[in-house]
Amino acid sequence: MPTYEYQCTACGHHFERRQSINDEKIRECPECQGEVELLISGGSGFILKVGSAAPGGSKFSCPAAKSGETCCGSDSPCDKPAD
Repeated sequence: MPTYEYQCTACGHHFERRQSINDEKIRECPECQGEVELLISGGSGFILKVGSAAPGGSKFSCPAAKSGETCCGSDSPCDKPAD
């Protein structure tokens, strides 16, 4: 459930409310019953982590392997990045 930030236009009171996106937005300040405005905020970050496994189950994937080369210079693919 998203958190919305509000600020009263009369007294300046700033507050947050967790609300469903379908809930009616708050129109009245809880402190002075004045009119409030919905603030635009940065919100929380979204991080998507995607892991890829190389053929054979190794977690390291050498970008040079697509061209038939290896990252470490050996003749066969390795299971770890070059130091």
